[in-house]
Amino acid sequence: MPPTRPAVPSSHRDLDPLLLLPVRLFVMCLLADLHWHEAVVLANTLRIKPRSVSLHAELLAAAGYVSIRVAGRRTKMRLTPLGLDRLTGHVTALQKVASTAALLVTTRHGAPRSPT
Repeated sequence: MPPTRPAVPSSHRDLDPLLLLPVRLFVMCLLADLHWHEAVVLANTLRIKPRSVSLHAELLAAAGYVSIRVAGRRTKMRLTPLGLDRLTGHVTALQKVASTAALLVTTRHGAPRSPT
């Protein structure tokens, strides 16, 4: 009898569509300390343009995940409590998806082989 395959979890429903784009996920992760951060610092950390960070942050702010504060030419942002909850749920769901994917691969192909 072939080994039973693990069921694919329903955790994909817990994935947040806004956070499926890696840049938005990484912005949220960098803001997880709930402190204010300058967009230019986040952009440098992610090696992208500050305007790109601001565009993604605006989408996250529209969803209530990020607060944005503009003072002159400086844009600062921080995660909201809702944003932290959604980030935590999304990362937890990603871990479940990755764990299940790994189990499906090893069940189908045996234990992972080390590179030679």
